[in-house]
Amino acid sequence: DDDAQLFLDLEDLMEAEETDMTILFRRLADYPISEGGLEEGDVLGPLREAFYRTPMRSKVEARWRAWLERYKERVAREGSADRERRARMNTVNPKYVLRNYLAQEAIEQAEEGDYSMVEELLEMARRPYDERPEFEEYFAKRPEWARSKAGCSALSCSS
Repeated sequence: DDDAQLFLDLEDLMEAEETDMTILFRRLADYPISEGGLEEGDVLGPLREAFYRTPMRSKVEARWRAWLERYKERVAREGSADRERRARMNTVNPKYVLRNYLAQEAIEQAEEGDYSMVEELLEMARRPYDERPEFEEYFAKRPEWARSKAGCSALSCSS
């Protein structure tokens, strides 16, 4: 099945180039295809904020470009307008997720008696699929400092 292979290839690419899945899927939803598309220049431009490495390695970037061409062909065959595709994709791909580093920060603040971040994250999590400008700061990749801080990058089995 072509769709299954397209998705498997996307998984391989996300593994080859460390990618924030939440941002990637939301940006794929926004990717212009039926309504004029992009100019010839940087076809990966709308997706770049999802990648942790900049600039991307040239071999991997070439693979991403090839995958994106296949994706655009697949979407074009479907024939839906960009706004319809965006609406469908955004109903299954949340914009806001409770990231480990955010949970850890909220825990640390709560341990000091300040529950404001816990409350804010709870409010954010109530409608994770909606565009909510007040939570835009949480639509971001994991900061570099969180990569090595305990509880922020990955959780242990006892977490």
